[in-house]
Amino acid sequence: MGSASGRERVARQTARAGRGFGDDDLLQLVDRAPDVVFRYRLHPPGFDFVSCAITRVTGFDPEELYDDPASALKIVHPDDRAIVHDLLAKGTGSVPLVVRWVRKDGSYVWVEQRSTPIFIRARELVAIEGIAREIVDPTIKTRPHVRVVGDIRIDFDRARAYVGGREVRLTPSEFRLLVLLSDEPGRLVSRATILEALWNSTHPRGGRTCEVHISKLRSKLEGDLEQHSRIETVRGQGYRLAARRTA
Repeated sequence: MGSASGRERVARQTARAGRGFGDDDLLQLVDRAPDVVFRYRLHPPGFDFVSCAITRVTGFDPEELYDDPASALKIVHPDDRAIVHDLLAKGTGSVPLVVRWVRKDGSYVWVEQRSTPIFIRARELVAIEGIAREIVDPTIKTRPHVRVVGDIRIDFDRARAYVGGREVRLTPSEFRLLVLLSDEPGRLVSRATILEALWNSTHPRGGRTCEVHISKLRSKLEGDLEQHSRIETVRGQGYRLAARRTA
């Protein structure tokens, strides 16, 4: 009864308007929205549609993105591209993506991207449809979703870490250790603090466990052994994170 009444009400309103709500009206509605609405196909790669809000958020016209098949990655901050690569390869989960887009003037803006993967037979991913909304810098909140220290990015919601745009596979203990060290970059964190925070222990023999975890985390963060370590050892005292600046 209620749904029938609703349909009758819509029909009366449409009749009074003199015409229906057509495709052109829908396109105008989408283009008036403050959020970016898009569809990106994988084969051949490129945008099928980008709403006009992209110009307000990034300074790029939709036509500029249509003309460049790689634009979906080019507008993403280099240190965040691995996240988008993962999205284009596998689809997406229930957690929205929070990434930085590079504006036309070289500055960047944080966006929250909610995406829907489009599959065909045999679960083949063919496109990504979604909405991207400009958000405040998540790294300055009291309890951030994302932390960026130099070229190190930590995604708390997804429990993932990236270094220079490269995803670093960490165990739960290694991830907690990185978070602890990154709470205040450059601040000395004692072994006792690490043991207490990660394993709820202050036993002297736990120092070896701490050293092993630091060593493994350090090797995963570095990748290139010729570079200086991001985790510095202060002999007899503890460790501190010395993050590098991004270019």
